[in-house]
Amino acid sequence: MQKIRELRQARNWTQFELALKVGVHPQAVYLWESGRRTPQVPQLRKLGCIFGLCSDDIELEHRPDRAKESSALTSRGDSSTDTSSMPSENEGNGVADGQVD
Repeated sequence: MQKIRELRQARNWTQFELALKVGVHPQAVYLWESGRRTPQVPQLRKLGCIFGLCSDDIELEHRPDRAKESSALTSRGDSSTDTSSMPSENEGNGVADGQVD
């Protein structure tokens, strides 16, 4: 199995050139290669034809899910909103000590 980027670079094509051949915007090729999006079935079939492969032989990039990343951070306790050291509402304003102007 080969990745879209490897197949494209082996032919010395730019993302723009591949986009023209597939019939998509160049940004779509960038998103496929970076793992942010996956090609739709018709586009994947066209990629297979262009590269002379079965579409099943094209390996897709997968980017880690951002929701999973953030839940992993909070489960470890890496929260940036820790308020345990912040003063309470009335602390330091004289109200709690009975001082009134």
